[in-house]
Amino acid sequence: MSIDLNFWKYRNEMYCDNASVYQRACCDHERVDGLEDLPIEDILTDTAAAFHDWNMSDPFHFGKKDGQGSFQITTTPQMVRFDCYSMERADMKRFSSLMAKYECPLYDPQQGVRFDKIAVFLIDEAGLYREQAEQELSRLLPRLELMTQVTDWDEHVKLSKTVSHIMYSATIHRAKSQTKVTSFLQFGSAWANRPCQCKTALLENEEEARQLLEELLVKSIGRVVSDFLDRTYYDPEGIL
Repeated sequence: MSIDLNFWKYRNEMYCDNASVYQRACCDHERVDGLEDLPIEDILTDTAAAFHDWNMSDPFHFGKKDGQGSFQITTTPQMVRFDCYSMERADMKRFSSLMAKYECPLYDPQQGVRFDKIAVFLIDEAGLYREQAEQELSRLLPRLELMTQVTDWDEHVKLSKTVSHIMYSATIHRAKSQTKVTSFLQFGSAWANRPCQCKTALLENEEEARQLLEELLVKSIGRVVSDFLDRTYYDPEGIL
């Protein structure tokens, strides 16, 4: 199985269609307006250091010593592409950490998403917990720029159709016997959904209700982010 992971950096104030940049810069090797030139030699040196325990036939080809995985590097002045073959997910996540040093977020064409921005929708009552949601998402998903909106459900449905970034939404649903706090993450073609719930009777005291709902929201964020990390090649740990 082969997977390609791609990295580039936009110039200040520039942002383009990521799928188009991937095709032109990473596949067709064209020069693309709006992209920074990268220190390719430094990146190759850092890659060799990060994978020092792998066999390296040249600066662009690496193979694991036990034979379980290999990758090759393709570069232009504006981009770095890692083509991975039968590699373990943990090893592929290392590219995200390595390229964070150069402020180059991962673009994964398999899922069709770049790991640089996250649109956050806090729907109806969940909007009361904006600060807590932003703190937890920033803690668990560093290097992702949060763009938060408090909306009602109809507005969220309309706005979510225009989002091309990673998208997170939170809802609080009160029923007769159970109240459910649900976190939803969509990242390209993949998604994860994690609810946490409590008995409605536990929410009779307003102050205690706010604390409990905040706890449920934080817990649901943690669970959905865990699913997200298990299914992507983004590494939240940052620079190696």
